[in-house]
Amino acid sequence: MPQSMTSADLRIRNQVRLLRAVHDAAEPFTRAEAARLLGIGRNTAAALVGELEQARLLHEVPAESSGRGRPTTLLVPHPDGPLAFAVDFREDTWTLASVALGGAITELESGEHDRTPAVFTQIRAAVARHETPRLAMLGFATSGPIRDGHRLHISHLGWDEVELDSVLGEGWPPTVIDNDARLAGLAESRRGALRGKGTAMHFHIDFDIGGTLLLAGDAQRGGHNIAGEFGHMPLTGSTLECMCGVRGCWSLDVGANALVRRFGKQPGYGTGRELAREILHRAENGDREAMEALDANAASLGKGLGALANALDPEAISLSGLGIDLIRLRRNLIEERCLENLMAFRRDEPPQIVPGTVGAAGPLTGAAEIAWDAILAPAGLKERLQGRGSQPPGRP
Repeated sequence: MPQSMTSADLRIRNQVRLLRAVHDAAEPFTRAEAARLLGIGRNTAAALVGELEQARLLHEVPAESSGRGRPTTLLVPHPDGPLAFAVDFREDTWTLASVALGGAITELESGEHDRTPAVFTQIRAAVARHETPRLAMLGFATSGPIRDGHRLHISHLGWDEVELDSVLGEGWPPTVIDNDARLAGLAESRRGALRGKGTAMHFHIDFDIGGTLLLAGDAQRGGHNIAGEFGHMPLTGSTLECMCGVRGCWSLDVGANALVRRFGKQPGYGTGRELAREILHRAENGDREAMEALDANAASLGKGLGALANALDPEAISLSGLGIDLIRLRRNLIEERCLENLMAFRRDEPPQIVPGTVGAAGPLTGAAEIAWDAILAPAGLKERLQGRGSQPPGRP
């Protein structure tokens, strides 16, 4: 134990570790299993569980009977414990959900919006309709880069540096916010296809493509919180001008907008998702023009993945959003183009390219994860434990 860490600090550290273990686990586990997992004695584990139950964070419930002997109990989230709310803000829609310790998501409300910053007022009203004293933190996934943690930029909606400090001002619960593609990757790393991978990449494909580099389960944010704008790199040789101000962006060749453009239609940033789905359906049914548009999208995706794999050396690459359809319909083409663009010595062991298993809920799940990261931070947990039952359950 470091000299600067007191016995109280160590206790909080172990309480955080136990709560994180319950939150991250695929299934509930026993107090004895918790002791083994944390490398502590059973008496210490029992004391931790007792304190966390008193603070309305954990609860023990009987496991299914397995015969004679003392009944086993499992550690589960407390029924009156804190909740996180999560918001997934798309270019044209939004979804609000409630998320308990352990990651179980309950959708509360969803809606469309007019593609102006007034949507934040709409979402705040929805949060107020469902707000509860148990609400401890709100996690927000948004479809654009957030510079320095507070300036939101969504070029294809014409949003130029929207000040989040203003639109998420007074009246909001404690809120953490991040980019949707990064949060989709975080969700895959913690609860999906990239679980257990040391170095991985994730790409969320919607109207265009964004991604994140994941190291030991954490999505990398960069010096100004805007790392991961891989869609704005000239990876495929395009000469088109992007609305971001750069010419030749990868996003111009991958995603719903590129699919619509290749099909001969006007993409109309912020719209066109349904048309893209129709093109995919037509491609599945043998329509030549739709198949050509799909092939171009898949080939450009594979080419860019190969280039990025050369630079970042991921163990695996996962895809979400439209990427799940692309890999389902054109896996061979994606892998061929990726392989062609790998350095020769890398081709014997190319990174595995897999569909995300969290699915369309990736950004929402990631938003819930950063909210729970904040709830389970040592400082917040210490405050909650010191208050014991004197404050409403779930309020930090």
